[in-house]
Parts: sequence; C-alpha cells; structure tokens
Amino acid sequence: MRGVRNPFRLSTSESIETDSDFLRLFGPGVLDLLPEGATNGQLLFIRSAPGGGKTTLLRVFTPSVLLSLLSLRSSEPHREIYSKLRQMDVVDDAGLRVLGTLLSCRRTFPSLDDLDLPRSRSDRLLRALLDARILLGALRTALEGAQLRYPEDLERLTVQPLESGESVPGLDLPCSGGTARNWAEGLERMVCDAIDSLGPLDGLEVQGHDSLYSLAVLDASAIHVDGTAPAARWLVLLDDVHKLTHGQRKCLHATLVEGRHRTGVWVAERLEALSTDEVLATGALEARDYDGVVNLEDAWGKGQGRRSFSFAVGTIAERRARMAADVAGGASDVGSFAGALDPGQDHVEHLAQINNAIATVRARLNDVAQAHPRYGEWIRSRTTEEGTPREVLVGLRTLEILIERDRRKAQMSLGFELPAADLAARDASAVRNAAELFLAAEFRLPYYFGTECVANLGFQNVEQFLRLAGDLFEEALGAALIRRTAVLSPERQEQLLLQTCKTRLDELPRRASRDVMRFIDAVGRYCRYETYRPNAPYAPGVTGIAISMSDRERLMDPSFLSASDLHRRFADMLASALSQNIFRAELDRSVKGGRYMVLYLNRIVCLKYRLPMGYGGFREKSLREFMGWMDRGFSKKEELAL
Repeated sequence: MRGVRNPFRLSTSESIETDSDFLRLFGPGVLDLLPEGATNGQLLFIRSAPGGGKTTLLRVFTPSVLLSLLSLRSSEPHREIYSKLRQMDVVDDAGLRVLGTLLSCRRTFPSLDDLDLPRSRSDRLLRALLDARILLGALRTALEGAQLRYPEDLERLTVQPLESGESVPGLDLPCSGGTARNWAEGLERMVCDAIDSLGPLDGLEVQGHDSLYSLAVLDASAIHVDGTAPAARWLVLLDDVHKLTHGQRKCLHATLVEGRHRTGVWVAERLEALSTDEVLATGALEARDYDGVVNLEDAWGKGQGRRSFSFAVGTIAERRARMAADVAGGASDVGSFAGALDPGQDHVEHLAQINNAIATVRARLNDVAQAHPRYGEWIRSRTTEEGTPREVLVGLRTLEILIERDRRKAQMSLGFELPAADLAARDASAVRNAAELFLAAEFRLPYYFGTECVANLGFQNVEQFLRLAGDLFEEALGAALIRRTAVLSPERQEQLLLQTCKTRLDELPRRASRDVMRFIDAVGRYCRYETYRPNAPYAPGVTGIAISMSDRERLMDPSFLSASDLHRRFADMLASALSQNIFRAELDRSVKGGRYMVLYLNRIVCLKYRLPMGYGGFREKSLREFMGWMDRGFSKKEELAL
C-alpha cells in the first residue's frame, strides 16, 4: 500500500492490492451478519445497495486471503478475524477447512442474451459457461489452498469419478488437472465463439448443460491434490450477479434452488437487480425457497445492529488511520480517526455563544412567567439549576418545550402553580435531545459532529461511511501539516459533513428518477415540519414515514397496479428508493392497533433537512397521500422555511 496517503479513499475491495493490506483494513464485524452454518453447504443470497461490502465479504473466504491470515494470526489486528473464522470452521491451526472460489458474473455472461436464441437454449449456454468458469476457478483455488502454482502444478491435481455415478458431458473421469482445465477452457471458448459469431447459430457445436455439473464435482470432493482433498468443504462465491439479465438471473436462481447441492453457494447481488415485488417483499424469501437471504444494510439495522455497525465501522476507521500513520513512517500526527474529531462543544470559544443563547431563552421564559403564573415554580426551579453552561441552556430549552406541551392540553386548568416535581416527571432524554436540535437550528450551534454521528450518517452502508470519514480524515491530515494540530472542531466537522452529503445527494439524480427525487424532498420537508413543531410532539424528531401493511400488499397486487399508472409508478418508485438505500424498511411494526411498514430516511437526507440522527420517530399516512407527494410534493401553509 506504498504511497496511499488517505486509506479511507480505498473504498472497494478491488482497490486494495495485497492480501495483507486487505486484512489490515478488513472490519471483522460483518462476519457476524452471516447466518449460523453459512459455510456448511448453504445457498445464501447476499444483497445490498452499491457499496454495502458484498465483494469484501466474499474475498475473505478466498484461499490467498486465508493463507495470509494464518501466517499473521498471532498479531494485531488479525487475531480477531482469525478467531471469528475459526469459530465458523473456516480455518484452524492446521490450515484451511474451506476453499472459496470467487467468480464475477460481470464479464461475458450478459452477452449471451444478445443471441437470437430461445430462452431454454440460452439458459443451457449460461449453465455451460458457468460450469466452465466454476471448474477453472476450483482448479486454481485447489492449488492455491495447497500453496502450489497455477497452472504449473496442475499435474499434481486429479478429478476423481463422482460417487453418485453422474457423468460430466465431454469429460471422462478420472482425469488429470490439465485435462480438466483443457475441457473447461474448450467449453468456455465454444460459448464465447458463439457470442462473437456473426453467422447463423443452428450448427452451434456446444449445446449447453442441463445442470451445473461443476457443483456435482465439488459436492463429491472429487478434486484431489497429491491424492487427497485439499479442504473439508467448498464454497462457490458468485459476485456481481446483478449484472446478469433478468432471464439469466431467474435461470441461475432456479438451477441453484432445484439442485440442492451440498456445496455452499453464495450469490452476491445489488438490490437494483430485484423486481419491484422482490424489493417490497423484503425478507419474505428467507423462510421459503432458500437457506438464507442477507440484506447487509437491513442486517446492520436490526435490533442491536445499528450499534454493531457503529462499532464495526469504528474499527475500520481506526485501522485505516493507523495505516496512514504507518505509510507516513510514523510522521503523521493523525494516528487515530476518533482522536481527529473533537467530541464536544464545551470550550472557551463557544462560551460567549452559549451564554448569549441562555440570556435569550431566559428572557422568553420570564415573559411566560408573567403571562402564565401557573408555570412560575417550574421556571424558578429550572433557572436555579447548576451545571455547565451547555447543560443549563439545554435544560432551559427543554422547559420551553414542556410548557408548550402543557399549554396545548385541551382540559381547563384552575390556574394553580404546577409543582417542580411535576416538571421532573415530564422531563425525558428524548425531549432534551429535541431541545438540543432546536438550539442548534436557532443559535447556529454545531449539531452534526463526532464519531457516532459519522457512523449514523453511514446508514449501515460501509462505502457511504468511508466517503464521509475520508473527507474528515483528509482535512485532519491537511490541518496537521499546516497548523500542527489534527483535531477538527465540531463546527468544521459539521461543515465538511454538510458538503459531502450535498455532493452525494447531487449525484443521486444520475441513477434516480424524478419521481424518486420529488418523493425524497416531500418526505424530508414533511419530517422537518413535524420535527420542529414548538411542542416537539415526536421528540427528538421525525425521520421516517409508515405505510400500512395492507397498502404494502396492494403495491404488490397486479390488479391494483394495472388499475392506474400512478399506482405502478409509485410502486416502482418506492422499490427503486429502497434498492438504492434511500429508505430503510422495517416490516410489520405495530402502530395504534395496526401493522405498518416503516420507511426511515437515509441519514444524509436527514442532514440536508436538519433532522436528528435517531430512529423511532415516524408518521403514518395513507397511500393516496403518499402518491400525491410523489406527483406534487409536500405543501403546508405553516411549513418552516428551509
């Protein structure tokens, strides 16, 4: 990794050249998202929006990375990765227990559907090309796992007859590794020649395959090196499956499901490849046809997952900051990502600003006390509380919210002063969090800063986090060089995060429709309107919307979709927004006796509309109203100016 000044810019697995550098930067927390027994013959679909970390996850299980890990397992930061993979029975002290062969579907496969062939024959050619490339990959992987050279050591490799008695068309077993390689390369060449041919395809020599014979070879552990199987189990890692055409993807899924192979097969694909029904039915496939479906962003976002994501990307950030220091030969002052971000705003330079805000809020409360004596004891007790200037300010602003809530109550009061104990009972952390947000908006105090905020803005997508963190780290590197200090103030952090998020959102129209962009703006404006109401009814704020589960079912009903172009447009718009990680869906939430699908906004959208980073605040609306937002946007006479 010589010459890489800012390792945060290495956002893709492919950009990290060596296995040792890959392991230094790998965050092992993602391994916790895999289901139990994932390497024991499971058919597993791994899905995410772009940048979710699919390729990085697959690369961990390749033999070159695992062998590098074995040689480094006693040192930091490799011990944790080794421990996790050992628990998964992928490695042990004796060597590799699993051999993973990685195959990208990005190259050649989609061109098959450009041929003027019936669907059935095109599918047979797809399976034949997959067979050729899986077997070629397995031969290479077997030698790598045995620390031999490919293709020089192919003659030390044999393919044994299958225990089931099944034959492989055109390949006589047993055979040498060289013979198997020639068969696979010849099969691949014939398929590729058909793609490149300008003439009629009636006399095409290769007829294709009815199933994936290469998986049958791996099922039987028929590949031997020096007479023995090189590992206990095989794992076929199919990457970039979203690059296949719709028909090819359908054929692959059916072939894998029907084959029920003992070899583990992981299919990594972007959510954009899924149909509208598949996206809206998030999670519905897990208990039906497949052993498992892991949507990486959803898996990070469930239960304790959000905190797990924060911890995982925190580990990744620290490893990258450490690598930057190592590249600089220890000369860099930025050896820690967390250390480069000032975590608070209780500094001398903020004191005048905070004291001015305290005076302003106290003056407003004095006016309230004169107009409404019933709140006199509340105000006296709060204005005499001790604490740091910032704690005092938040306490006073919280009191304003609680008074506003009480004044809006429908019941008539007798005018007696409310006791201070009543104030303490109504105070809550959510209201204080809303008060902090209100203060930041009113007095231009920094709100979006610190490592936890950056992790939240990542929205369970590793690439999004790395881009945000990378811009902060770049600034810290520059600051260390110019000012001899690498710590970014809360104000500067917020400025940089706002710039990066704006850039990300400005890029969105390149891949998102006008319907998506209009709906995002409508939801953002609506959430802002609800969040900044004076009584903070949904403290600390609203960051999502909810659609009833029955309306969700209607969006997957062909008769409903065909009844109106607006219905179809909305369903497609919502599926597109979900597949691009603009919204995160949580299904079957209980709300006021009903069941809802909650749609949380990507946190970079929340930053644009000055919304909080927390979850839990959402508002349910009818499908008709949401469809109107997509067409006309959100409009309220009392909407706050942005």
